[in-house]
Amino acid sequence: MTRPAPARVAAVAGALLSVAAVLAAAWRAGERYATAYALRSAATISHYLAVVTPPARDRASGYDLAPLLVQARGLATLPGLGVQVEVYHGTAPLVRATGPSLSPDAFDEIRGRDSAEWVHGQGVAPLWDKNERDVVGAVAARPKRIASPLLSLWLLVGLLVALAAAWGAGSAVGRPSRAPLLRYLAASLMLGVGAYLGVRGAARQSTDRWLSDARLLVQDVAARAPRGRVPLADLARVGRGATLAVAPPATLTPRREASERGRDAVVAVRLSAGRWLELRTTPEDARTDGWLVLLVTLALLGPGATAVVQWGAGAVARPRELRTTAAAWGFLAPAAAHVALFAVGPLLFAAYVAVHRSTPGEPGARFVGLENFADLVRDPVVWTALRNTALFALSVPIGMALALTAALILQGSGRGVRLARAVLLLPVASSAVAVGLLWRWVYHADFGVLNGLLLRAGMPAIDWLRDPTTALIAVTFVAVWAQLGYQTAVFVAGLQAIPTAYLDAARADGAGAWRRFWHITLPLLRPVTLFVLVTGLIGAFQVFTLVYTLTGGEPGHATDVIALRIYHTAWESLRFGPAGALGLVLFAILLGVTWMQFRVLRRSRGHV
Repeated sequence: MTRPAPARVAAVAGALLSVAAVLAAAWRAGERYATAYALRSAATISHYLAVVTPPARDRASGYDLAPLLVQARGLATLPGLGVQVEVYHGTAPLVRATGPSLSPDAFDEIRGRDSAEWVHGQGVAPLWDKNERDVVGAVAARPKRIASPLLSLWLLVGLLVALAAAWGAGSAVGRPSRAPLLRYLAASLMLGVGAYLGVRGAARQSTDRWLSDARLLVQDVAARAPRGRVPLADLARVGRGATLAVAPPATLTPRREASERGRDAVVAVRLSAGRWLELRTTPEDARTDGWLVLLVTLALLGPGATAVVQWGAGAVARPRELRTTAAAWGFLAPAAAHVALFAVGPLLFAAYVAVHRSTPGEPGARFVGLENFADLVRDPVVWTALRNTALFALSVPIGMALALTAALILQGSGRGVRLARAVLLLPVASSAVAVGLLWRWVYHADFGVLNGLLLRAGMPAIDWLRDPTTALIAVTFVAVWAQLGYQTAVFVAGLQAIPTAYLDAARADGAGAWRRFWHITLPLLRPVTLFVLVTGLIGAFQVFTLVYTLTGGEPGHATDVIALRIYHTAWESLRFGPAGALGLVLFAILLGVTWMQFRVLRRSRGHV
C-alpha cells in the first residue's frame, strides 16, 4: 500500500483547516446574533413591565411584589413570545420561584448600567421603577429557538462541494493540470458565500424575532387600556430602540422596506379596530458585510494553501528557478505593497462605500445594494457631467495633431529647437493650480489679456468662464495647451527612433515629403500615437484641478466633469455612497480605455 505524498497531505490538511475556520466563524456569528436578540428582548420586556405594572402604594419608588409577580407570570403565557423570561425582584426570581437567584455582584453591575448585559448565558437588563430613577430588579431573557447558520442549506451544500473539490485538488498536487485547483477555488467561493447567507439569515431572524416580540408586547399594553386608547409615549417606551408611528393596515409579518437611510425592518401593530401603528428599526442583516469578507477570506485560505503547496512541490525540483523567483519577488515586494496600499485598498473601500449609505450625524453605514447606482441614473447633473467629460475628451485628438505637428517642426538638434522644446515643457513642469490661476487672469472679463486684445481689434469682450457656451471650450483650450509640451516630447522621441534608412530609401524611390510621412513615419509612430491617445484620454476623464481652479463646474454645471462631480457629491453634499458609485463608474471607463490600449498595442507589435 502506497503512502500519500507529504505535499498532498499538507494540501488536504490546509483545506480541512480552512473549512473548520469557516464553520467556527459562522457558528460565532450565529451566537452573536442570538446574543443580540436576547439582550434586546430583555431590555424591551423590562420597559414593558415598567409600563403595565402599577407603582408601589406605600413607597416612593418600586413595585409591590404581588402585582409584579402577576405580570411576570403572565409573560410565560403570552403566546408567540420567542424568549424564556425570568423576572427578579431585587435578586429573587419570580417566574420560577425555585430557580437560582441573581447574584449580588451581577445585580450591582446591572444597577450601574443603562443597557442589558450578557450574564451566565442570558441577556439581563435592569428593571427600573415607574419614573426610571432606581433599579428595583432585573429581567433575564434566553432565546427559545433561533436557527444556527451551521444548519443553513446553502452552507451545507457549499461544505459538501468544497470538501469534494479539496480532496480532488489535494490528490492532484504535483500534476501539471490546474483544473482541480480552479474547481477548488470556485467551490471555496461557494462555501464562503453559503456560510455568509446562513449568517445573514441568522441576523435577519434576530431582528424579525425581536420585532414580533415587541409587537406582541405593544399590543398587550394597548389591550389593557379602555378601547385601546393608551398614550403613545407608553407604547414608544415598550418599543424603545425602534421608531413607532401611525400607519395604515398591513401584514403582521416583519418585512423590509426602503427608506432614506437604506432598508428598514418593519412590522405592523394592530391596536384596535381601525388603529394601526408600525415598528421600524435598523435590521441586523444590514450590517453583515464584514462577515462576508471574513468568511470568503477564510474559505479561500484552503485553495491558497493548496496553490502554495503545488508551487512548492514543483519548485523543490528546480532549486535554481526557486532562488530566481524568490529574488524577483523580493524586488517586486515594495512596489506590490505600494500598489496594494494606495491603489487596491482605496478601490475596495470605494466598492464598499458604493453599496452603503451613511447619514451625517449617525454612526455606521447601511447596506443599500445598487440603490446608489440607481440614484446616479436618475440624477440629471451626473449625465451632464458625463456629457461634459466626453466632450472634453474629444479635445485629445486635436491636441495630438498639434503635438505631432510641433514634433515634426522641432525634431532637429539646434539651439533654437532645444529652447522651443523647453518653453513648451514649462506648463508641464508647472503646478496645475498655478496654470489655472494664470489663465483665470487671461480670461478675466474686465481686465484679462484676451479681452484686451479683442477690444483693441474692435470686437466686444467675452466673459469666457461665465458664459455657458464658451466656458467648456475655454477650459479645454487650457488643457490642450498644458499637455502640448509633454505630447510633443513623446512624439519627438518616437520620430528620432525611426531608422533613417527607411526614409532614405523612400527618397531614393522618389517619394515626396507627404508620402514619406503618410506611408512610413505615421505607421511607425503607431505605438507612440496609441500611447499618447490612451494616456490623454485617461487624463481627460480624470481632469479635476484645472476645472476646479478655473470654473468650479460653473456656470450652471456647464463645465462639471466626473471627477469634480465626485468631489462635490462626497465633500459638499456628504453623500459618500453615490460618490463611491460614481467613482466605480469612472474606474470602469478607465479600465475599458486601458483594455483597449493593450488590445490595440498587441496587434500593432508587428509595426514596431
